[in-house]
Amino acid sequence: MPRVLLVSDMHYTTDMTHDQMKTVHPGANASAASGDAFGHTQREKIDKVLEAVLDEHAQSPLDAVLVLGDLSIDDYDWRQLPDNYCRRFRDEVMAKFPCPGYAIAGNHDSYPDAEWRKIFPEGRQFTVRVGSALFVMLDNFAATPASGASGSAYTPTDTDWLRGAMEGHDGEVYLCAHHFAPERESEEFCRLVSEDKRIRALFRGHTHHNEVLYPGQFGGKPLVDIGGYGYEGRVVDGKYTFAHFDFKWAWGYQLIEWDGCSAKLRHIKPAMHYVGSNGVFDVERTVEDSFEIDF
Repeated sequence: MPRVLLVSDMHYTTDMTHDQMKTVHPGANASAASGDAFGHTQREKIDKVLEAVLDEHAQSPLDAVLVLGDLSIDDYDWRQLPDNYCRRFRDEVMAKFPCPGYAIAGNHDSYPDAEWRKIFPEGRQFTVRVGSALFVMLDNFAATPASGASGSAYTPTDTDWLRGAMEGHDGEVYLCAHHFAPERESEEFCRLVSEDKRIRALFRGHTHHNEVLYPGQFGGKPLVDIGGYGYEGRVVDGKYTFAHFDFKWAWGYQLIEWDGCSAKLRHIKPAMHYVGSNGVFDVERTVEDSFEIDF
C-alpha cells in the first residue's frame, strides 16, 4: 500500500533574535519569529521533523515525503539573512529522509524559480507520481521575490499548466500547494477541481493548524489543512507575540495511504513538550481528522 507523508511550515531560521541579528549582521532583518520556538531551538525544531519522518518510516515504509512550503523565513531577498535556510533544511533534514523528498516554496521562501532551482532542481512547480497517484505540486506564490515581511503575494493556480500536468494520467490526482484560497481562485480552476473525477483532494499548509474543509467552490471535495511546525501569532496584553501556545497549533503532519479501493488520511501530532509564554504543555501523540476517500 503506497504511503506518503506531507509536512509544511517549519519556518526554519536563525536561533538569534531579531535584535541579536541586527547587532551581529546590521544589514539583515530577521523575523520576529526567529529564535527559540516553544522551548526548542530552531535546529531542535527541524530535528523533530526528521524524527517524525524516521519514526513513521520505521512503522511502515514511506514512499515519499512532500514538503508544502515555508521551509524557511528567508523572505528572499527582503530579509538579507547571512544563511540560506531553505538550503540548510534540504541539507540538514531532507538529505536524511529514508525515501524521496520533494519541496515547493511557500510565501516566506519567495525565491524566484531560477534561484529556487539552485536548491531544488525540480523547480517551483512539478509533479510526483507514487503508485497509481499523481501529486501535483503547485506554485501559488509565484510573485517573487519578497517585498516585505509577508513574503510573496498569493497567485491563483495556473489552470493551463495543471491540465497539462494531469494529461494522460488515468489514476487519482491530489493537488498540493502551500496555500489554496478558494475565494481567490479562478472560476476555471474551481470548475476543473469540481468536475474532474481524477482529483480526489487538495492539500495545503500555510494555516499552521490541521482541519478538513469541504469548500463549495471545489465541489465539496476535501481541502486538507496539514498543520505544520510553525507558531501562532496573536495579540496578548496589547502586544503581538509568537510565543503563546495553543493546542490546535501543536506541531504535526499528514499521512495518506491508499489501495485500489480507497485512500485513508489522518493527521498526526507527535508527543511533544512545549514551553509557551502562557505555560508548559506536554502533548501526547494524537491522531486527528481521520477519513477515507472511496474510489
